[in-house]
Amino acid sequence: MTTAPHSTRTTNLEGAARAAIAGGVPLALLIGLGMPQYAAFAMFAGFTAIFGATEPYRQRAVTTGVAGALQVACMAAGIAVSLLGAPLWLQGTGLVLVLVVAVSTLSALRTIPAQPIFPVFAFVVSALVPVHTGDLPLLATIILGSVVWAWLVAMSGAAFRRVLHPYAPHRFRPLADPKHRSLAVVGTSALWETVALNVVGALVAGTVAEFLPGLGHPYWAVIAVVSTLPALRQRHTVSRAVQRVVGTVGGTVVAVGILLLEPSAWWIVVIAVIGQFMAEVFVARNYAVCLLFLTPLALAVSWLSLPEAPGLLALDRIVQTLLGAFVSVALLAVGRVVERRRGRALGATSSIRTV
Repeated sequence: MTTAPHSTRTTNLEGAARAAIAGGVPLALLIGLGMPQYAAFAMFAGFTAIFGATEPYRQRAVTTGVAGALQVACMAAGIAVSLLGAPLWLQGTGLVLVLVVAVSTLSALRTIPAQPIFPVFAFVVSALVPVHTGDLPLLATIILGSVVWAWLVAMSGAAFRRVLHPYAPHRFRPLADPKHRSLAVVGTSALWETVALNVVGALVAGTVAEFLPGLGHPYWAVIAVVSTLPALRQRHTVSRAVQRVVGTVGGTVVAVGILLLEPSAWWIVVIAVIGQFMAEVFVARNYAVCLLFLTPLALAVSWLSLPEAPGLLALDRIVQTLLGAFVSVALLAVGRVVERRRGRALGATSSIRTV
């Protein structure tokens, strides 16, 4: 019996749909229950479904489970910092610990995405959202429930493939080959060079951003750095920093236009679902276009948790992203000098190009 071939499309529509559903359902539930102030926690938990999106399902179960646990740990650490008053020194210490753990974990898992953007994002925002000890049981329920939901959504394709694949194999995008993983990577100098690059970049960008007059949200400079710097075995290219700036500026303009219309919370849910879906569609094709959708999602959901004037929000977002991109490019230049002097590539700037 001859079976139809697998789909040859490169766009991961299945993964995009799962990511949108994983984040959208908990967000909609919170809005329906009248708790929009906790929207950011549901969003960060929903990012769990992004990890391992093309892996075979047995391996994906581990990848997504570990990524979910990492998101929970980072949000828990951020909440602890918030409860202690979020002093700057504690935010910085927590950021360093998050970067060490996240870079090591994601490098050992060989995940896509490989940069620690989502764990860092979860920590820095959780540290700034005002919470009280009485909120902890509810927060734990929201975070753990959303992560479990995201894991189930990420694994749901296994059931769909089992039932439908025999009848329409050409409709399914082929899964990637299993990855060889080893904890030995944690003991390599390449990994610790990658960790050091992220820690130095994040602390420099965050410190400068903290003391820029008239601006807020210094964590956006940190996020711009860690999302632009290379993961282990990737090459650091200026083009990614440029795409980060172009996509963020364009996405911020879109987000401000939306927020100036004072959309209802339910419209924010629609924006988040569409933004997450389209961001996943374009993330491997064009990072700038991906950010045109991801930036409005992030700003709109953050606005639900911490309402602010859209104009000031836009100014902070654009300036802090430019700062983070500048720090990233400066580290690139320093890294190239170090490479030339010692005659071999840094662990974070090997021969593999960043996508």
